[in-house]
Amino acid sequence: MEALRALANRLDEATAALTTLSHTVTATDPPQAAFGADAPGRPGEIGRALHRQWTAATDSRSREARVAAGRLNAAAAAVREAAEHYVEVDQKVRRRLVGEA
Repeated sequence: MEALRALANRLDEATAALTTLSHTVTATDPPQAAFGADAPGRPGEIGRALHRQWTAATDSRSREARVAAGRLNAAAAAVREAAEHYVEVDQKVRRRLVGEA
């Protein structure tokens, strides 16, 4: 059961990493000016469009990381539950074998 508990702990660590990533991936988005969005005319339009595309992409990655973190969290819970069921079954079998001896 220790192997299952260790696996659940590693899944928890991955969940934490993805959760952190989901919060930080958009925190470092460069400002519009970094894309030249403040330039006049067509270059400014292109800069604003590039910034929108960048922001949409990092928002999507953030959302995907949150979803993946949720799935890993559910997997960790399922692994822990399986480990507990194994322990319960082992205890029942042990009691049954002791009772038969």
